[in-house]
Amino acid sequence: MTTISDVAAEEALLGAVLWNADAAGPALRSVPPDAWWRPINQTLATVLTGMLVRGEPIDPTTVLSQVMADGLLTQVDGAYLARLYTGFTVVNHAPTYAARITELGAQRNLVMTMQRNIAMLDGEFVEDDRIDTHSAVSRLRTACDEAERSAQATTYEPTSLDELLAGEDQYRWLVPGLLERGDRMVLTGAEGSGKSVLVSQVAATLCGGLHPFTGTMLGDGSQQIRVLVVDTENSEAQTRRRYRRLVRSVDGLRFHADMPPVDWAHQFFVEIRPQGLDLTRGADVAWLERAMQATAPDLLVIGPLYRLHHGDPNDERLARELVHVLDSVRVRHNCALITEAHAGHATDSAGDRRMRPSGSSLWLRWPEYGYGLRRAKDQGDLGTGELARRNRERPVLVDVVAWRGSRETQLADLVAARANAAVDASGSRLLPLRRPDEGVLTWQEKPSSPWSATSPPTRSCASPPPAPP
Repeated sequence: MTTISDVAAEEALLGAVLWNADAAGPALRSVPPDAWWRPINQTLATVLTGMLVRGEPIDPTTVLSQVMADGLLTQVDGAYLARLYTGFTVVNHAPTYAARITELGAQRNLVMTMQRNIAMLDGEFVEDDRIDTHSAVSRLRTACDEAERSAQATTYEPTSLDELLAGEDQYRWLVPGLLERGDRMVLTGAEGSGKSVLVSQVAATLCGGLHPFTGTMLGDGSQQIRVLVVDTENSEAQTRRRYRRLVRSVDGLRFHADMPPVDWAHQFFVEIRPQGLDLTRGADVAWLERAMQATAPDLLVIGPLYRLHHGDPNDERLARELVHVLDSVRVRHNCALITEAHAGHATDSAGDRRMRPSGSSLWLRWPEYGYGLRRAKDQGDLGTGELARRNRERPVLVDVVAWRGSRETQLADLVAARANAAVDASGSRLLPLRRPDEGVLTWQEKPSSPWSATSPPTRSCASPPPAPP
């Protein structure tokens, strides 16, 4: 058992409160209950805190009366209170005493957590030759965070509003006006609506320095980003066919812009896990962390969500664990994150399918942006040929509807003003689609939705792509 403590600081703070509760009381209330080392000091701190909350006068006599009323006289007696009251203490130093107690308490908790983890991990290994690494790391990370925060308590200076406003606003765009480093985006839709193809297109075009919805070069085209795709649903063959077409399209667009092809070998990485991942277990979390460290991506594309743990998709606890893992990875590696999810089967008052993700309600609040692909009501004139046949199986035209807007209204307006992109009916190339007010009427704008787009087909194209328009 660890003996990290400072009994003198504990008694000095308690004595300061007995001397002048108004001056030292706030410092006492800042100390976490489990930061006290001596049980008698913790008991008295609890009594004093209760009296402070109730606004009762505090001195040795009133405190002793409260101790007797609480039946704690066997733990806290009059002699102990008298010793604290007459002991050497400086009331003005109460915040320093409190910071010292808090810091040592967090350090003690860190050591004890490490000791418990060692004992638990040894026991788990002896029992079934496997250990829950994720749980152990989570406990240690929490204890380390608490210890670090408490160590900074003595030097903490709050940020004033003046200092906050004096800072410079800087966006770390991966796509100007659309996707910033650190953003989280969830794309939803019905089964077969083109979610996976659209997410793949976004990943491939960004890696190629192209705008994902217009096919135009971003800047001078040299700002290519690193991408890691973790596909937990599709097979290698399906993924290979999809990206083979996208690679040809992206390199073709770069060729016509007098730019070299993308260095796909060192910029774009794909991990195929059709069996799914369970990011509530240590082994898969460790695997994902190794993949992130090895690839250092600017953009992580992972999912779909329901394949990232093996439990009940509606379980709020599992969803929170998954969010913790994804956010920790995203923040540590300073990358944007895009994932996809199936839309629920509920409908709105107009009879349209809601695009909110199925499963835990946590996913409604988590991302910066949430968009859904829904079959367009106005399918246009598709004729009676192949296009019409495919449309009966899967929508050829979809509306892109927002179910989660940006936390910043200005950014939401910017995103809504962007044209989406898709693959043409032959499945052979990207189309730079623009809004109707730009003179290209590929998009059909509707009052209920800012966008409509051609939904990508699922088959691949064996012939080389034609020249981009």
